[in-house]
Amino acid sequence: MNFYQILILIIIGTIAIRFTFKFDLNKYLENGREIRIDRLKNICPHCKIEFVGNKQVKVESYFSKPRGTFRWICGRCRCIVDSEEDAVRICKNYAKDPKRFLANEKRFIKEMEKLGLA
Repeated sequence: MNFYQILILIIIGTIAIRFTFKFDLNKYLENGREIRIDRLKNICPHCKIEFVGNKQVKVESYFSKPRGTFRWICGRCRCIVDSEEDAVRICKNYAKDPKRFLANEKRFIKEMEKLGLA
């Protein structure tokens, strides 16, 4: 092999390595942000609970149904459920266990602050 053949192999190898290991940091950070926002939908309690009296709680759902759709959307995290029964079921589960609601609410607020959405 002469000098020119070796030089051409080095140039082709460099170009191949450049295309193989190209990494866009901004795209990676934006993708990570989208993943964290999707996780935020799983953390959101989708309702608020008020303690009314002696071991009594009042539950108010954040789900609403926009006109022209059949789905329900959470007003805080934009999570979508297919029916009103799903929205009611989620809120009833939190009404049965207010400690779990408080833990999820605290975690939700913390994650919102990390993302800069709060």
